[in-house]
Amino acid sequence: MKGLILAAGMGTRLDPLTRTCPKCMVHVAGRPMMEYQLEALRRAGVDNCTVVVGYLADSVREYFGAKFRGLSLTYVENTVYAETNNLYSFCLAKAELDDDVLLVEGDLVFDEQLISRLVSMDEENVAIVDSFQPHMDGTVILANGRFAKSMVLKVDQGIGFDYGPVLKTVNIYRLSRETLAETIVPEMEDFLAKGRTDQYYEAAFAKLIDSGRMKMAVMYTGKNRWAEIDTLEDLRDAGKMFASTSAAIG
Repeated sequence: MKGLILAAGMGTRLDPLTRTCPKCMVHVAGRPMMEYQLEALRRAGVDNCTVVVGYLADSVREYFGAKFRGLSLTYVENTVYAETNNLYSFCLAKAELDDDVLLVEGDLVFDEQLISRLVSMDEENVAIVDSFQPHMDGTVILANGRFAKSMVLKVDQGIGFDYGPVLKTVNIYRLSRETLAETIVPEMEDFLAKGRTDQYYEAAFAKLIDSGRMKMAVMYTGKNRWAEIDTLEDLRDAGKMFASTSAAIG
């Protein structure tokens, strides 16, 4: 099993911190965001991770190098990060997707047990989800029991959208090698062939789930903590949430 971290974005909502620092390198409770991700992957037994970099790419490569505490790192660079979205970044890494993959977005911090639990799941394709709260934003899932019935991107959550039954995607997924090769990558390539480089990869996931071509289970966060960091307010809240973790490690 491999890790895949998407970390090409500019993080403009974290300005001024991201003027000289890529978003994934912004510190939360004393540690770069990506360190939480790599440590969780390493402790779950993953020994190889691909990182898609873009904005200030050299900063990431120079800081983490070719290995992180025994976890081998491969870098793929999205040189047009300012004009594309994470579906494009995901597709750039397709040559590295020759195993089951743990997909993690680069602006997350979370308890490492989330990854260990995800690895132990029996289902081939799994999305980590949480109960939806009013402060949450972004892609959501409607589930039927243990499996996603549909995935709805923010752009499709129009006026009157019912948030009552939805689950928030944490933006961490387990994806099987077969599903990647047979459905996900071809679907993303179709998006790109149509010039849709501005799309989120969830647009491809949503289409595959809706058409029945991909079955995706859901795994609840439960008592495990997580935070997606888009704004300075998110950063402050995450710093408070994970302060005890940082102190314990230090």
